[in-house]
Amino acid sequence: MKIKNIAAAALAMALIMPVSSSFAEEKKGVYIGFVDGFNFTTDSDISGPAISTEADFDKGAVYVPAIGYRYGNGLRTEFEGAYRKNSVDDLSGVLNGTGRVKAKSLMANLIYDFNLNSRFMPYIGAGAGMARVDFDGVRPVGGVRIDDEDDVFAYQGIAGVSYWLSDALELALEYRYFATQDPDLRTAAGVNVESEYSNHGALFGLRWNFGGPRKMAQAEPMPVAQPVAAPAPAPEPVKPALPKTFIVFFDWDQSVLTPEATRILTEAAAYAQSSGSVRIEATGHADKSGSAVYNMGLSERRAAAVQAKLVALGIGADEIGTIAKGETDPLVPTADGVREPQNRRVEILLK
Repeated sequence: MKIKNIAAAALAMALIMPVSSSFAEEKKGVYIGFVDGFNFTTDSDISGPAISTEADFDKGAVYVPAIGYRYGNGLRTEFEGAYRKNSVDDLSGVLNGTGRVKAKSLMANLIYDFNLNSRFMPYIGAGAGMARVDFDGVRPVGGVRIDDEDDVFAYQGIAGVSYWLSDALELALEYRYFATQDPDLRTAAGVNVESEYSNHGALFGLRWNFGGPRKMAQAEPMPVAQPVAAPAPAPEPVKPALPKTFIVFFDWDQSVLTPEATRILTEAAAYAQSSGSVRIEATGHADKSGSAVYNMGLSERRAAAVQAKLVALGIGADEIGTIAKGETDPLVPTADGVREPQNRRVEILLK
């Protein structure tokens, strides 16, 4: 199916594109999606005056385009149109039954996403709407065929898991149970009959999200002390006063320096060298989105990354000490499990 080729291409693109730390944060906004796959329509009893037949169906296809909205708290609402079709396999033991059964539906869904703080996000949901069930040349039924359709109430249950390829694009794999009220049909001989329609579906596809995570306030820049003139008549040139602290921030679950962090460390090294700093302390921190043990190790790796960069910029390794505080000293207090960008940091103190 074409969606499989599109998904494969999207996965290849995602592997070479940078992904920011917000991919699994709660999103808010509109999204569009398309999933398709296979549906397995259950056996259908067809009954009426002097008619009692059971229809068995072959595996068929299902296509589901949708548009929805995420509320930023795990809930999302979704409107979909779907098309399902299956060929008749046999009718009450009569091999080589002919005809097809098709269903076009419009559904409203309510879905809940479980945020596991990872690229994988399971979800469950339910939906209700209307479906047009169409028996197209289904025969033999009472010695004749059925060419008729009926608009009936429809409902479904949904369970799936998505995988975030980027901040906006996710793969989806899901199971659906879809069923309708019993459609009322008429045979070619004018006999009214009642049938059944329900199926199980396995689907795979893509969703594109136009909304993003809430914007986080950025830390105010640290004030820089003004240069102080040396007491006269000192002949040495005046040195700038030493800034107390520099702060660099990290992406979620990362200890790799960002370009902005590298720029700030370059400034810190220049100030330390020009002002004669004799000791630098690099204190690593983490937010509360992981376990305390994991966050302690992550803060150690962040402090070590800062130390390595300062050494590369000409500061002696014996002049730099590192401290790891994990999630114990947040810049912005939060509840456990919350990703706070300002808490993913290393503070560089010049003495």
